[in-house]
Amino acid sequence: MRKPPIAKGLRLLRAAGLAAWTAAMAVLIVGLVSWPVAEDSAQAWQVGQVAPQTLFAPYERSYVSAVLTEQAREAAAAQVAPIYTAPDPRIARKQVDALRRTVEAIGRIRQEALPLEERVRRLEAMSELRALSPEQRQRLLTLDAERWGRVASEALGLLDQVMREPIREEDRPGVIRQLPHRVSARLTEEEAELVAALVAPLILPNSFLDLEATEAARRQAREAIPPRIRRIRAGEAIVRQGDVLDALTLEALQQYGLIPSAAARHLPLARGTVAALGVGVFLLVLFRVIPEIHERPRRLVALLSLYSLFTLGARLLVVFAPGWVWAYPTAGLGMLMAAGVGTVPALLLTAIGSVWFGLIADRTPAVLAAALLANWATVVLLHRLERFQALLRAGLAAGLITGLIGMAAMAEAGALRLVEGAVVLGMGLLSGVLSVTVTLAGFVILGALFDVTTPLHLLELARPTHPLLHQLMLRAPGTYHHTLMVANLAEQAALRIGADPLLARVGALYHDIGKMVRPDLFVENQIDGDNPHEQMDPRASAQAIMRHVEDGLALARRHRLPRRVRAFIQEHHGTLCVAIPYHRALQEAEDPSQVERAAFCYKGPRPQSKETAIVMLADGCEAAVRAARPKDPQELERILDRVFQDRIQSGQLDEAPLTMRDLQEIRAAFLQVFQGMFHPRLAYPEIPRP
Repeated sequence: MRKPPIAKGLRLLRAAGLAAWTAAMAVLIVGLVSWPVAEDSAQAWQVGQVAPQTLFAPYERSYVSAVLTEQAREAAAAQVAPIYTAPDPRIARKQVDALRRTVEAIGRIRQEALPLEERVRRLEAMSELRALSPEQRQRLLTLDAERWGRVASEALGLLDQVMREPIREEDRPGVIRQLPHRVSARLTEEEAELVAALVAPLILPNSFLDLEATEAARRQAREAIPPRIRRIRAGEAIVRQGDVLDALTLEALQQYGLIPSAAARHLPLARGTVAALGVGVFLLVLFRVIPEIHERPRRLVALLSLYSLFTLGARLLVVFAPGWVWAYPTAGLGMLMAAGVGTVPALLLTAIGSVWFGLIADRTPAVLAAALLANWATVVLLHRLERFQALLRAGLAAGLITGLIGMAAMAEAGALRLVEGAVVLGMGLLSGVLSVTVTLAGFVILGALFDVTTPLHLLELARPTHPLLHQLMLRAPGTYHHTLMVANLAEQAALRIGADPLLARVGALYHDIGKMVRPDLFVENQIDGDNPHEQMDPRASAQAIMRHVEDGLALARRHRLPRRVRAFIQEHHGTLCVAIPYHRALQEAEDPSQVERAAFCYKGPRPQSKETAIVMLADGCEAAVRAARPKDPQELERILDRVFQDRIQSGQLDEAPLTMRDLQEIRAAFLQVFQGMFHPRLAYPEIPRP
């Protein structure tokens, strides 16, 4: 049968709206995570610029100052004197050999039988003697042999002595000036001048700067300087308007988050890419791990809205109050996810959210670790949220994890002090309290706007004082007792197969609330034995019995029961037929083939979840066991087997995600509960009265 064009159009319109909403939320999340710092604001706070306003420290803080540490290390390195090599003996030997050759050449010229003027000219031609004056060259030739011998010997000895000492390039002029003072006192003033004149040109540097050793010494001096801690008191003026900004001031302002950091231009693009990948994985997890998302688009809207709100809150906190980042209730996301989608999907989805929080907090690994571990701890602790105390324990655990990681981050930075550590720990505990508060508020909002069934809502529905249960107890006590027994059976079976025991119990409590509209139509409420069905034709009898499903749905909507609880009312009979009226109709009909079977069957649907399938089985088994009143365990097992086989063969469990092993575990759980109900008791003898 073709669907009407209007219905098809509405369906397409809803799909388009859902796609638009999903795209809008994805763009919002990516934008919040990759939100760049305004360039004009960043350029106003740079070294050398004039501070546009006065900024005070909002609280006391101690931190490792990279600027002060670098200044101290540079000062320590500057105090290390340059390291020079030891005097090179090869240079000394080379220069002494050169002087020896010069002395020998002078000696040969002195012995030549040439006029004095000719021999002086020959000395002038020697490059080693160009620094001598004409008078000094002439004196070298006119000295007698004894005096010349003293001059030559003293010159060789002086050069050898001087060249053994370290001579640096900058020291050479001073060494040359000191040569006359180092000549032996045995020589005359004239002879001393000749010695100095012969030695001076041969004085060369023999000790050179050792760059490698000097750099190693300076590096060692830098490494010996520990990190410098800067402490700023609360209310202290970090910078005043009109002051010229320096590196130390900018560092302090960035530590408090009072000015934007100088982020690279590509950083927003990198963050946006990571955020977009996270959104893609987020949607993949939703559609692959949570199948009901396809049938319940409002749940997708709720989850995307929830993540968008948490991301927006984190961004606003980092912008306006970055010092309170450890107080942000990130664990509230894990609590809501654990209650809304289950343990495994919650672990995956909160991991993605934690990555976003780390990026928003300027790529801080500690924030990412705190968000991830706090969320995972709450998800694991709230695997089954059946008491409010469990929520409080999860909040305390999340707060301790956040606070301790914050203290560890401060310790790693070398800024951990008693007061600062206590403040960060207090912020962490505050985040736990806020997470519980946000979770409670989220339960109310999600339940009201998106029909999300939360554990706390189920706990509220499970109270015997709930108006519907209270009316059922007063108006249909037999049905109320039946629902209690079915609830016990369903809860134990759900525990056995890993289903939601709280949901199964609450669904069982409300599955028959429609019977209190006409309680006298149902045998468990017929105390005096008067059965109205005896005066009704089979078809009307069946319709009256089946009407309790519609009546139950009407009561459930009137009292705002969540959709997952209403499913128990609608699915616990599936498409089964009302057996007794149907058999009566067959017996009373002249032609049994003319009896319309569909008129005696429930409209369904068949159970779609483990929990509703469990309640169907528990409902049938409880009714069968109560009617048969088995006398021994073997008879009890036969009754259970008959009910299970009937539901399987009639296809009632075909759409429920149950395996044969699950059915075996459910049967074992039912058997254990029934054996406890029908255990043997001793007959007490009557005590005769005295």
